[in-house]
Amino acid sequence: MKYIRVILIWIIGIVFIIVGILKYVNMDVMSEEVFDRANYPKWFFYVVGTIEFFGGILLLMSAATSKRLGSILIGFVMLGAMGTHYILKDNYSHFIVPAIIFILAILMSLDFEKKEK
Repeated sequence: MKYIRVILIWIIGIVFIIVGILKYVNMDVMSEEVFDRANYPKWFFYVVGTIEFFGGILLLMSAATSKRLGSILIGFVMLGAMGTHYILKDNYSHFIVPAIIFILAILMSLDFEKKEK
């Protein structure tokens, strides 16, 4: 179980680092379309990219506090994604990936509170 958790943490961390970078080089076209439809300001796109990038980096750090903070940041981004899809009245299929990542972020943040022997 520990290995599965480590693999999930690494996958989610790397994905969020990449997605955060893609927002800065304007290659995250799907997210940009959602932000445009929601009438979010352009600067908010970069704020979300920064939070995704640093959340991913914090997940990959070895300290439990850093991992917890990274999972909390990613959890907030996923809450925002689900809220945006709800406001835009998107199909419920758009909620699946953010909801799964949100649940994983919650589980990761709770799991780090336990001390390993």
